[in-house]
Amino acid sequence: MINRLDIAADDFDARLTRLLAFTPEADAAIQRTVADIVGDVRTRGDAAVLEYTQRFDRITVSDAAALRVAPAEIAAAFDALAPDVKAALSKAAGRVRAYHLHQKSPSWMVTEADGSRLGQKVLPLDRVGIYVPGGKAAYPSTVLMNAIPARVAGVAEIAMVVPTPAGARNPIVLAAAHLAGITEIYTIGGAHAVAALAYGTATIRAVDKIVGPGNAYVAEAKRLVFGTVGIDMIAGPSEILVVGDGSVPADWVAMDLFSQAEHDEMAQAILISPDAAWLDAVAASLARQLPQMPRRDVIARSLADRGALIRVNTLDEAVALVNRVAPEHLELAVADPDALVNSIRHAGAIFLGAEASESLGDYCAGPSHVLPTMRTARFSSPLGVYDFQKRSSLIAPSPAGARELGPVAATLARGEGLEAHARSAEYRLEARADGTHADAARADAGLAAQGADGDALVARLVRADVRAMSGYHVPEAAGLVKLDAMENPWPLPQDLRAAFGERMAAVAMNRYPVPSYARLKDAIRRGFAIPAAADVVLGNGSDELIAMLSTLLARPGASVVAPAPSFVMYAMSARLAGLDYVGVPLGADFALDREAMLAAIRQHQPALVWLAWPNNPTGNCFAEADVEAVIAAAPGLVVLDEAYEPFAEGSWLGRMADYPNLLVLRTLSKWGLAGVRLGFLAAAPAWAAELEKVRPPYNIGVLNDAAALFALEHADVFARQAAAVRADREKLRTALDALQVARFGPRGLAQVFASRANFVLVRVASGPATAGRGGRIAGRMREAGVLIKDVGKIDTSLAECLRLTVGLPDENAKMLAALADALAAEAV
Repeated sequence: MINRLDIAADDFDARLTRLLAFTPEADAAIQRTVADIVGDVRTRGDAAVLEYTQRFDRITVSDAAALRVAPAEIAAAFDALAPDVKAALSKAAGRVRAYHLHQKSPSWMVTEADGSRLGQKVLPLDRVGIYVPGGKAAYPSTVLMNAIPARVAGVAEIAMVVPTPAGARNPIVLAAAHLAGITEIYTIGGAHAVAALAYGTATIRAVDKIVGPGNAYVAEAKRLVFGTVGIDMIAGPSEILVVGDGSVPADWVAMDLFSQAEHDEMAQAILISPDAAWLDAVAASLARQLPQMPRRDVIARSLADRGALIRVNTLDEAVALVNRVAPEHLELAVADPDALVNSIRHAGAIFLGAEASESLGDYCAGPSHVLPTMRTARFSSPLGVYDFQKRSSLIAPSPAGARELGPVAATLARGEGLEAHARSAEYRLEARADGTHADAARADAGLAAQGADGDALVARLVRADVRAMSGYHVPEAAGLVKLDAMENPWPLPQDLRAAFGERMAAVAMNRYPVPSYARLKDAIRRGFAIPAAADVVLGNGSDELIAMLSTLLARPGASVVAPAPSFVMYAMSARLAGLDYVGVPLGADFALDREAMLAAIRQHQPALVWLAWPNNPTGNCFAEADVEAVIAAAPGLVVLDEAYEPFAEGSWLGRMADYPNLLVLRTLSKWGLAGVRLGFLAAAPAWAAELEKVRPPYNIGVLNDAAALFALEHADVFARQAAAVRADREKLRTALDALQVARFGPRGLAQVFASRANFVLVRVASGPATAGRGGRIAGRMREAGVLIKDVGKIDTSLAECLRLTVGLPDENAKMLAALADALAAEAV
């Protein structure tokens, strides 16, 4: 039922050449038919589209506008899906989106030594057409694999065409379009659909590029309109090549070969191995499993005509054959795929190891399944974000650069007999000789010299410790469930949005804020029960207040003490201000090590001690007795950072009268105003007066001020949101407990830590041979569309720890599913 080849046979090369031979050229009848249809649509537009739709799909309408699917129907198709189908489609879409985010190419510009600037501007295509096959089969995966890379690239308009014979619209295809953000869908197919996209009609506006698979008529139409529009490729039959060493079960590999052979009779499935006995086992499995296949006749013809089991002497010979075949799909079904992958030069998609079935790539692994066939992997790539971007060169010569390059261009132009080209370059030189651009030339020369000396100047003027620091990095979260930043997940309720908009519209943005912020301070006093004897200092988020304290207390030899790990800004602000920073390791289960903290206080006599309550990133509240001991022992200020107080239900504000050196820091970010950037510090009036001296003027913008006042007027709404987060946190912890090793198995969570914040810290099980497993699991979760925080690199005590922010209930469900999948997939 399948060809058997042996690399040692005399006729091997000739037999393999015949096996691989495939002529994709359309026959003359198809070419004539498609040319007539395309020409007719180009000439008559909608009228021709209506006629061909009636002829081929048996749909009769008098107005082409009736062929467009209403956006409401597209959204309703998704809403009506069965829960398991909706979840699978959503997960696949999330993974495809997450993968393609890595492919985005930025614009760039470089400055040469003479000040000339060269670069590239990367822009998305304006409008793209996607062809989705219809009829007997439904292809929602085709929608996702073509549309999502386009969306990630930034394509603003996507028009989708899909044939619907007899008017039958497939809901799962429409649902996939909804997930991909497509609202423009036309129920037409065939060559006339391609022509309508390419040339446009009164109803369907022309596109810039057409992508997506189709039958021979569609392929020929794409070939014919190429040049007027771009196309992705002219795809041939499906292909799979498996390289095996006998380590993967024969039944698995046999089914992998079937997975491509079932597409059509011209599909190609090849297995290469040095293990002859294993090839025999696969052949036996093919024969045994074939009768069970619904498309067994198609599979049998495909394997008989174009399939092969090939014996080689070594895996190196197998790799050489792979590069000769240049397959669409390549499975390295071997014990050590990484040992082979670097030698593979030509393949559309490479699947590594026993678990990597090609079907995962077709539906949900992440990369687009639109791949080069017919040996075009030698020079083509899978469909990706780059297929929906175009590039413009940027050329900005400096006067010095033009003086250098002008004569070169003129000489080469005259060598080609193009006098105008030569003079175009020389005119610039003549103008400079006349002094027309002398000032600009001097300015450019100065800038060039500055650029050349820039690195040395930075090294001379910027502190070495600052140059060694890294900037605060926030990962790109577009298209992901964002659960990495401890934000309150609840948006402003719908019934408050109109009133909020009116309030914002009335703000005088042309005026500076009132520098005393008296109204806002009074509202904070009332809303958060600030002690009457305390004053309030406002900051642009708590970060600014942390920096202000460091600036205020900076003097030679002064130090700051804080537990470790804790909020990264304590250390960063202290070091930027020139303070010595001392991190005191936490004890078991991240409890405050009272004796170690007291010893550090005695030794360093810090001007400032930071205590986060609850602590970030661990989520626990330190024992009150330990905190009291630290406050009593500290010779300087102790600041209790209560950023997460809404979820801890407890505060030190009421204890300020007991401790003259105690200040309490709050931020409204976790309360639900992360975008407003407002923090406040409750301090004794004497300290508040000093801090006001280092507070930047007008540090709270008028919009931030107005938004915060509005929120404080509706504090009950945010209190209910905080209560909902606390309840969901406990549900999340219960669900995470089920993923611990004792119940989930050895690949599960080693520990789920108690939390009084709006996040939960977990530690994944790992061993010496699997160090860094937590980071790999975070990576897998991002690929699944969920962004969480890998905190394992912050401190050695956080090794293999992940921080999971509490999201909305559906976001928590997605996070748990992604975590469970990643734990199961990542070996211990």
